[in-house]
Amino acid sequence: AVGLDYLNAAGLQARAYMAKSGVTDRHLDRVVVRARQCAARNPYANAREIIESGKATASPMLCDPIRQLHAYPVSDGAVGMLLASEERAREFTKKPVWITGFSNCMDSYFLGDRDLTSNFALKKAAERAYQKAGIKDPKKAIDVVEVSDAYAYQQPMWMEGLGFSETGQGGRFIEESGPDKYKVNLSGGMLAGNPMIISGLYRAAEAALQLRGEAGDRQVPDAKRALAHSSNGAAGQFHSVLILEA
Repeated sequence: AVGLDYLNAAGLQARAYMAKSGVTDRHLDRVVVRARQCAARNPYANAREIIESGKATASPMLCDPIRQLHAYPVSDGAVGMLLASEERAREFTKKPVWITGFSNCMDSYFLGDRDLTSNFALKKAAERAYQKAGIKDPKKAIDVVEVSDAYAYQQPMWMEGLGFSETGQGGRFIEESGPDKYKVNLSGGMLAGNPMIISGLYRAAEAALQLRGEAGDRQVPDAKRALAHSSNGAAGQFHSVLILEA
């Protein structure tokens, strides 16, 4: 017998979320195709090969409705960060990036106690991080977003939880090019590489590069504020939200 693992839990969540949000296999395909297009401009991404529309939908099934190309490729990787007080930071660099908001929240471990489509923990973490950073409307205040999308369905779902999309409108978010509008995962995100354990730090590092103007071909002009998100646990049990400013 095989017990419930992270992939099985993600499959349950994906099916429930897709039924509620209008997200279809076609939308997931668009998420993956875009992720690879973004990754092609990122020398730090692992999966940089551009794929054609329909290839993700035709890839082998892992756990319904999640297919092979809907899931992260495991990668090697490393992240180096230097944290310091304001005074010390100015000694190290002329382009410091400031942490202005941070919060995390954990949902129940037992899936039977949770509404897998509610984004409960993510909404709580985002609300507190925004409050600390003085953000009232993230759609207007944030220039770059890096979310931990281990599976394709999680990108529109987490963007709902972060307040960039209306609840239950994930399909519409993709249809209306929400990821492009809000500069989501220009690095390619986790769908272009997942160095296990430190994938959340990758999101923060990518956000910092954007704010320092060092993101190369994927640079957002005049980016001043960024959001980095990480998630862990079965079906997004635990979420962290970090707000960075130039």
